[in-house]
Order: sequence, then structure tokens, then C-alpha cells
Amino acid sequence: MSACAGCGAAPIVPVFSLGRMPPVNAFVTPAEVACEESFPLDVHFCPACTLLQLYPTVAPLRLFADYTYLSATSRTTVAYLGRLAEALARKVALTTSSKILEIGSNDGTLLAALRAFSPNVLGIDPAENVAARANADGIPTRVAFFSAAAATALRAEVGAFDLVAALNVVAHTPDFVDLLAGVRALLAPGGTFVMECVHVMQTILRGAIDTVYHEHVYCFSLHALVRAYTRVGLVIVDVETTPAQGGSLRVFARVAADKPAIATSVDDLLRVEEEAGVTRLGTYAAVGQLAETLRREVPARLRALRGDARLGCLVVGLGASARGVVLLNHCGLGPDDLDFVVDDTPLKQGKLIPGRHIPVHDWTHIPRDEEVVCLLLSWNYRDEVLAKLRARTSRARVLVPLPVLEEITLER
Repeated sequence: MSACAGCGAAPIVPVFSLGRMPPVNAFVTPAEVACEESFPLDVHFCPACTLLQLYPTVAPLRLFADYTYLSATSRTTVAYLGRLAEALARKVALTTSSKILEIGSNDGTLLAALRAFSPNVLGIDPAENVAARANADGIPTRVAFFSAAAATALRAEVGAFDLVAALNVVAHTPDFVDLLAGVRALLAPGGTFVMECVHVMQTILRGAIDTVYHEHVYCFSLHALVRAYTRVGLVIVDVETTPAQGGSLRVFARVAADKPAIATSVDDLLRVEEEAGVTRLGTYAAVGQLAETLRREVPARLRALRGDARLGCLVVGLGASARGVVLLNHCGLGPDDLDFVVDDTPLKQGKLIPGRHIPVHDWTHIPRDEEVVCLLLSWNYRDEVLAKLRARTSRARVLVPLPVLEEITLER
């Protein structure tokens, strides 16, 4: 009997499974295929605090020590983080003396934007390869997993922070309550913690099962976060919803002992979640059915598009994202279905999709002005990806799997 990682209650209840898959960022060379590992993707629900979580989990060192995602490779992400930096500067009243820490800082894109408001920035990230890029760009970054123990040592060394940020990293941390305790230890008086995470109500409950992968241990509701924050002496003071990653929460918190004012947005969203069924186990029964429908329909629709196209037409996946790897594995699509996948990330190019072994190339592999059939894997970056496709070809038939399965035709 397994206990909830968020609130400690037991038992957690299985709600659906995507079977076994390799980690979504474990891109392989042909020589490495024989050694590829896979792990179960089994999703459970906690009736006590509503937390949706994977069980069992994969050791973080196996997933993050060498990482292939880079924030700076997406224009959409760079622009988003630039806007976020400006919004945070206003909301928490950053000054040139403010001290800023980012947990899971990746290549330092957000910290580079925040440095326009304060030079006192520090990143911490477990991936040595991406941290090296940040340091080379002048963003001081330490290679480590963040924890309460690491936070205690950091505070003794450099003091407290006025702003601590964690974007799409709390959900990637198996012992995320320990991470929150570390944040609590590092916040200066009046300091603010901001995190972003995929919102279960906007993604999983709408059938976006590609949100589920080994790195993404949790899919949070605000209900679950309130319970976890309370355990470590933090209080959520404001919350916003954003379209990022298919639908996310941006949560602001402060130390509970400071008795900060709480915005009406918190109770408002808790009420919306309750009405949507986020707190009820029965609501999640339909997710497994949506996953099975997607598994059947995406390959059938893609093969129909290929059959309608001219003989010899290339079939291309757009975006070797984490979501895309999940979708390809879940739907059983391989080299017989797609000729290759294009992606902007140099660390993925020249390798094979985990589990499906489809080659990954850069965009120049799409011939100019020739008809192609495409599967939009990075559907959450739809506008950016389709703009790149238009720049390469005069005609494309595109299957968009989520949030609603649809076919579109692009022409110049």
C-alpha cells in the first residue's frame, strides 16, 4: 500500500496507465538501442489531497544528470520568459539589491531576463551539460539537485533570497515537499516564491495524456498544492492560470508566519476546481478512455493522410518534445509511419526518438516547396511550429492530435 507523496495519506488509487516507456529525454544512437531502458507510467490519485502522481517513480539522477531540453531553442519560450521576468519585477517590486534564485534554471534564459532588474541572480540545476551553457553565458549556475539540506547549506553560505522561482520543476521532483521546505528555508522576510506547473484541470481532465511522463511525477491541482504548502509553513497568496504547456498554474507563496494577505484568486480557483470534479476520484475514470481513443485514432488518421498524399510524400513529425515522445510511444508510431522528426534542439538532432527509433533532424531535412504530411507533436507550440513549416514548404497536410484531434492544410 503506497502513501501519497504530497500529504502522506494512504492508499493512493490507480486511475490509468500508459504502459512502459523509456524516459522522454533519453534519445539514443543506433548503437545504444539494445541498451534502452523502459519504465511503467502508472498514474495514481490521492483521495485525501487530490494529488495526481506517478507510482512507481524513476530515480532523478537517471533522468536529469544529462538533459536534452534547452529553453533558448524555442522563440516562444524565450519570449514567454522575457514577459514573465517583467511581470515578476512588477509584482514583487524587484530592485537592484534583490537576490534571486531559480531552481531548475536550465540554460539560464529566465535569469538572463531577470538580470535586467537585479544583477544578483543564481541558478541551480542538476544537468551538468545545460548548467555549463548557462555559466558560459555569464549566468552563475550550480550543478546540484535542490533539497532542504542543500537550501540550508546555501543560506549559510550566501544568505536568504527575495525571490525564488521554480518553473516546471516542482512537478519533476519526487520529494517535492522537501523541495518546498528548502524554499521556505531560503526566503527572506517578505520574500516570494513563484512556481509554474501544468494544471491537471486544463490538461489531464481534457485528455492531454501526453502531459504524463517519467520526469513529470505530478500533475497538480491548486487543492493539492495548498495542502503541501501548508505542511512546510508556506501559504499561497495568489494564483494565475496561463496557456503555457497546454494550461498551467502560476502560484505565488510567502512564509505563513508573516501572515500575508491572500488574493481572492485563490478561493476562486479552488471553487472552479471543485466544480470541474478535480477533487473526485470518479472524474479521472474517463481519462483512461480518452487515452485509448487517442491511441487508436491518431495512427488511423495519420495513415489515411499518407494514403491521400502523392506517392513518395514525406511524413514528418514536428517537434521531438517530451509530449511528442509520449504520443509516439503511446500510439505505437515508428519509422514505418514517420520518415523523421524535426526539432530545433542540437542535443536531439542526429539521434533517435526514445522507444520508437525515428530519426531526429533539423528543419532543413524538409525539402523546400514539396508537399509533406505532418504530425504536430509539439502542439502546445502550435503557432511557432506551423510558421516554421510554412517557411519550408508550399503545401502541407497536418494532423494535430491535441487538445482536439483535427486535420489542417497549409498552403502558400
